[in-house]
Amino acid sequence: MKITTLFVLIFLSFQALAAKVEVEVIGMTCGMCIESITKELTATEKAEKITVSLENKKAYLEEIKGKKISDTELRAAIKKAGYETGKIYRK
Repeated sequence: MKITTLFVLIFLSFQALAAKVEVEVIGMTCGMCIESITKELTATEKAEKITVSLENKKAYLEEIKGKKISDTELRAAIKKAGYETGKIYRK
């Protein structure tokens, strides 16, 4: 019984971890691009620790625990900022 309880607790703790997401962004050219992408990702209220790299042409973020942000929501937020998305990676 104790092993089953331990397994359940470990499983649930992994479920509570926030997923790290990396999104390729197409069309960024300046610091204002970074600001507008960050603003729109923040507005989803599902992302935190948002970093946008002009050099790598990517946005990095973590999902807020308990709030999964879908690929569709990510693409919509970046499109609203005026850019297109490439691949989305989840870790």
